[in-house]
Amino acid sequence: MTHMCKSVVMENKRWRPEHPGSRFYCVMVQYLHSVDIGAMADHVRALDGDRIARKHFNFRLSSPEATLEMTGYDKNGVSPFGTPVKLPIILCQSIALLQPPVFWIGAGHVDYKLAMPVQSFIDATGCTVADISALNDKDQ
Repeated sequence: MTHMCKSVVMENKRWRPEHPGSRFYCVMVQYLHSVDIGAMADHVRALDGDRIARKHFNFRLSSPEATLEMTGYDKNGVSPFGTPVKLPIILCQSIALLQPPVFWIGAGHVDYKLAMPVQSFIDATGCTVADISALNDKDQ
């Protein structure tokens, strides 16, 4: 189960057009993990040189409607590939450390999955890798 991952679209609810960076991010996270929104805010701030105060970051899951608009995919079928809007992608570090270094992600439909070598995914997407997830309490 550790190699099964999902694409979640996170929205900065405090984003403003004058801020650098993106309002939406696609995060690749393991099924057994959840996104640490504080660590994600710190990572995104660092990408922009910490120019925007921490109070301007409040990441939450985007609405199903916004996710569909950004990705073209419905809930439980989101893929980082073939999206109408190019979203910055963050790969959780726990995925980058998997052995063997392959993970399964959504392929655009709830019943379809795609196996990807981790390094091939990083090379193809230009994603950043960050320690922004934690094992869900119920799965420990």
